[in-house]
Amino acid sequence: MFGTLLATYNTVNISFEKIDDLNATVVINLEKADYSEKVEKELRRIQKNAAMKGFRPGKAPMDIVKRLYSKGVIADEIQQTASDALNNYIEEQKLDILGYPLSSNHVESDIDIENKETFSFAFDLGLAPAFDLSISTKDKLEHFIIEVGEKEIDEDIEYARKRYGKMEDVEKAEDEDIIYANLTELNDAGEPLEGGIADKPVSIVASLIEDKETQKALIGKIRETVMEVDIQKLFNGNEGVISSSLGIAREGVNDLNTKFKLIITDIKRRTVAELNEEYFKEVFGPMDYPKSETEYRERIKSNLENYYRNEADLWLDHQIGHVLMEKHSIQLPDEFLKRWLITTKTDHYTTENIDEKYAAEKEALVRRLIIDKIAETNELQATEDDIRQEAKVYYVGMYRQYGMNITPEDGFLDGTINKRMAEREFVSQMADRVIYRKAYDKVKEMVTLQENKVNVEDYFKHVNEHKQAHGE
Repeated sequence: MFGTLLATYNTVNISFEKIDDLNATVVINLEKADYSEKVEKELRRIQKNAAMKGFRPGKAPMDIVKRLYSKGVIADEIQQTASDALNNYIEEQKLDILGYPLSSNHVESDIDIENKETFSFAFDLGLAPAFDLSISTKDKLEHFIIEVGEKEIDEDIEYARKRYGKMEDVEKAEDEDIIYANLTELNDAGEPLEGGIADKPVSIVASLIEDKETQKALIGKIRETVMEVDIQKLFNGNEGVISSSLGIAREGVNDLNTKFKLIITDIKRRTVAELNEEYFKEVFGPMDYPKSETEYRERIKSNLENYYRNEADLWLDHQIGHVLMEKHSIQLPDEFLKRWLITTKTDHYTTENIDEKYAAEKEALVRRLIIDKIAETNELQATEDDIRQEAKVYYVGMYRQYGMNITPEDGFLDGTINKRMAEREFVSQMADRVIYRKAYDKVKEMVTLQENKVNVEDYFKHVNEHKQAHGE
């Protein structure tokens, strides 16, 4: 049932009109008594500190101070009084709002400081939707148990042996060799183009070239070979690769002549590392390395099993994200939120792009509302210890991206995290991650998990089919 409710905060009169389930308007009505005391206090402070020509500091007459400053002071004080009254009203009435209040599009504010002593401020509110959780044991999700076979172990070992192998010079190029060459742009007569690309060093791997004729032309060649190539075919028509390889702007790629002269300057081949003690120490470190090939394979298998166990857990979380969105059809105050985004995020949203970009914001907000409902229903909280542990996980992942193998137990992290814990935004970010994780863990208890043992190939086949079906 919608209508207008009247309330009073301190002496401030407030009216609340619920337009529909998702939108409301609040009007703050100010009388002179609501702000006059604060205005007088501020004017006295200004008088005390004012330095005016013809008067000693602090001795300027109040009527002059009022004439010069009263309008500005009144404007500041009524804005602050209205804002305080609105915030306290929202808190006291336990209104669950989305975003922040905006100046009303439905009711006109009346703020005529020049001619009036009573004012009204009208604000529009976007109300959070009321809904119940709709997940239960009837919802069935697959939890994959990914079995690691000899094929995966062999492939991982082969990759590692190539990674830790040495580079050596070779005479003839094979498909996996790195071919170093200089490229020169040619004109229609087959001569170097004046002002074109000249003697630009590049590196090429024949097996990565999609055009079979170009690939075949490079395999078997030796150093100092001179040949003509099509630059588009050489780099698979990839504008980004061509621009970075030749050191030109991406916009200039289409202006290039396609024919280039290629001179092979060097050919290098990465050898495969021998399975010996030196290699094991290089891969695992000098303190805890496998002492035999059998133990090495067991280590690789264990590492792969841990990797795919984590992969399966992440995919389960992905499925949970889908079921949460599919099972909850939640309406939002869309027009209010679009206006709020345009008003508060001016560098990202405009009236021209808001319709296009709003869908992603809406999905994220709906997901957030569902997570908050799970957290509220199950009294999930993020303790300081939870936040610290989450921060460690966050930093371990970040450092791993830079090739630094740090564990959550590493004392190196403590100093960094102690400093970041003083930052409200960082703490809030980590707390959100904790709540999301706990909410997803709770969902795993609420639904039915069906274990499905698959090999690696079948797992990725399932994942790819899912992504294609959902346009991911």
